[in-house]
Amino acid sequence: MPSFPRRLTAALAPALLLAGVALAAPGVAAAASPAACPAPIVAGDTVLCGSLQDGATYLIEVPAQWNRTLFLYSHGYVTPGGNNPAQDVGDPVTGGWLLSHGYALAGSSYSSTGWAIEQALPDQVATLDQFAAQVGTPQHTIAWGHSLGGIITAGLIQTYPNRFSAALPMCGVLAGGVATWNTALDGAFAFQQLVDPSVQVTGITNPGANLQGAEAAIAAAQATPAGKARIALAAALGDTPGWFTPLSP
Repeated sequence: MPSFPRRLTAALAPALLLAGVALAAPGVAAAASPAACPAPIVAGDTVLCGSLQDGATYLIEVPAQWNRTLFLYSHGYVTPGGNNPAQDVGDPVTGGWLLSHGYALAGSSYSSTGWAIEQALPDQVATLDQFAAQVGTPQHTIAWGHSLGGIITAGLIQTYPNRFSAALPMCGVLAGGVATWNTALDGAFAFQQLVDPSVQVTGITNPGANLQGAEAAIAAAQATPAGKARIALAAALGDTPGWFTPLSP
């Protein structure tokens, strides 16, 4: 299954809950450090990468004219067992702008996939330590991240307030884990009651088949006005928008 680097919000949480992956324990440890660092986003920049003590990997890019400010990026949710490289920015366009204006970038993979907040916090701080050892101590460090990375960003500045100058959590599930998944459970329960009584919302025994059954039921429901109304009611409990990305139809 794909990773969700930007948006693991209440919009996606019910589907992940039905798939049996959202509340799974953190996945396997990150893959070993790559043999070579990736190419720089901006030609001529310095790229550093490697492994942390717990197996997580980190990635750093420093512009030639560094302005002494570091952006520490926390990536979003990765499906348990999915590909999990270190990320130091959400997209290369944003990264290119920051680097060309003198800002350095850094981030880690976290040592596990899934709902890996517990693992992400020390791994991100260990990445800061790697940056300080290999590049130097920034005058300002800004924590930022998308989706699950948004709640990690909030956790970083609460847990390590002296390490950061500012923070920018984006699309962050800032209600916290319990409230987020309770909201997802509300939507999933409504879907079960209104659309597909056979779907499991807790104690899921076959996650793949459960998700496929739910997808088949929602496709059938979309064929009738009554079915569409039931889908809309279940979606409203999860605050699911009808359209939230320019890449969707």
